[in-house]
Parts: sequence; structure tokens; C-alpha cells
Amino acid sequence: MTVTYEEQAGGGARFRLFGLHIQHSKAPLLHNFLFKRLGLENWKYELFESNNVDEFKKYLQEPGTIGSAVTMPNKVTMIDHVDVVDDGAKAVGAINTIYTKREADDKIIVGTNTDTIGIHSSFVYNTPDQVKQSQESSLPGLVYGGGGACRSAVYALHDLLHCSKVYIINRYESEVVQVMKAMKQGGFKGEIVHIKNPDEAEQIANRPKLIVLTVPDFEPVSPEETLAKQTLDVFIQDGKGAVLEMCYHPNPTTRLYKEFESHNWKVISGIEAMIYQGIAQQVFWTGVPIDKMPVKEVIDYIYLHLDH
Repeated sequence: MTVTYEEQAGGGARFRLFGLHIQHSKAPLLHNFLFKRLGLENWKYELFESNNVDEFKKYLQEPGTIGSAVTMPNKVTMIDHVDVVDDGAKAVGAINTIYTKREADDKIIVGTNTDTIGIHSSFVYNTPDQVKQSQESSLPGLVYGGGGACRSAVYALHDLLHCSKVYIINRYESEVVQVMKAMKQGGFKGEIVHIKNPDEAEQIANRPKLIVLTVPDFEPVSPEETLAKQTLDVFIQDGKGAVLEMCYHPNPTTRLYKEFESHNWKVISGIEAMIYQGIAQQVFWTGVPIDKMPVKEVIDYIYLHLDH
């Protein structure tokens, strides 16, 4: 018989965010608010700034630990240190969420990835018309950047938002090839296409209406960065789609945010993705379904405390 989350926790539970450079994370604010709102007064979420996997694995075996969160640089590493990895996390090649199942005396540690859910929910709840248009017209999706957040964006666009294929614009082709290879090895079935320059972009007849931006808020400097931005400019001119700007710290209104907005795109802040992926984590940890979560309260609370 499966043991409930409350029974696992024995009345109290601890959750930790395992990663580096996390002192500005809003995750404790989000999760501790939700625990309190759900009546789980003895549940606490805290930061664990480290990349010491052995130390973290010991923590996962402690009584009262029924879940945890994982961020950079540990998302890829930890995939090899859990008992079970679900299919979505395998395709992305990284986990950001750990939850436990207890069958009799066995504690089973499961790794999943809610970054993909955060991206999906950001589009669905903020821009349903654009999502509907994209799906009805079988349009492709687009990711700008080939770094850490790229794989989650590719998976969300193809598998969750049902884009026909996913284009990537990135400064280095080698990074795109690495993304393609790793995701294919993880079981990803979608088509990924690297758009290398503005001429190739101009040749695309069915333009993406769902775009995810995964680069830092810096002006292009190198020739490779400049070429990538010029390639993105071809799509910016189209307007009337939806774009998720994953970069939100320290300023949610980035250069690209403003540029897309000025061309009539509906721009979604990465704060939304952060909130929705956190709520998805709570579903795994607490067993409370998403439709029973106080989603609007959480969103209002986080925006109210952003500068605190």
C-alpha cells in the first residue's frame, strides 16, 4: 500500500533547494507561502547552497524528507543519483524536482522536471489565443539560446504545446548539436532545426507564434552573438505571437522584452514560469491537485514581494 505524503512526513517535513548562487531565489517565499496556505504549518522549504552530491544524498534519506528542488549546476548531475527518472526528465536530460514514494519499508526517490510545466503553463494561462492559433495551424516553435534552459523549452514547445517542430537560434552551432544529440538519446522524438542566419530565417514560410527566450540580458558583442540576434530580428518583425522571456533577474523588463512588446508580441515574464514550475513541484510533494491550488493568490503574493 502506498503511504500518503502526510504519513511520510510524520507531521513535519523539510525541503531544500540544492544548487549554487541561490541567495536571491524566490523559491522559499513561494513554497513556504503555499505550505502555510495549504495548512501544512510544519513543512519548511530552505536553501542548501552546495554542489556536494554525497552530502545532499544523505539529506534525502533523512526522516521527514519527502522531496526537494534542484537547480544549477546540479540539474544534470542529480539525474544519476535518484532511483527513478520519468520520461520527460529523461528527454530533457535534467531534473529540477525530487519527490519520494514509500512502498511499505522502501523509500523510492523519483526525479522529474517541472521547468517544462512552468513554460507550458505560462503560455496556456497567459496567452490561450496564441496557443490555440499555433496548435490549429500546426506551427513550429522557436527557442533563442542553446544553454541550460534550452532543452526544457524545446520539450515544452513540442511535447506539451504541440508545436510541429522546434527551431533554435544560437550563437554556436556546436551547442545546438549537443542539445539535439542529448535529447534524442533521452528519448525525445521531435524535430529540432538550427536556424543559422537571417537568410535561412527568411525562407521559413510558417513562422513560429510561440517563442521562448533563454539568454541573459546582454547586448550582443561577438560576431556570433550579433548574427544570432539578426536572425531573431526576422521573427520579431512578425508580431502578434506570444513570447516567454525566461530572464527576469535583476530586471524582468529586459531589452528583448521591450523589443518584442514594441512589435505587438504578447510578452510573458519568466517570473510566471518560475511560479508555475513551483506550483507543479507542490503537486508532486503534497498530492494536492493543481485545480485545488490557490494559484492566483500565489502569483499575487510573489509579485507583491519581488523587490523584498
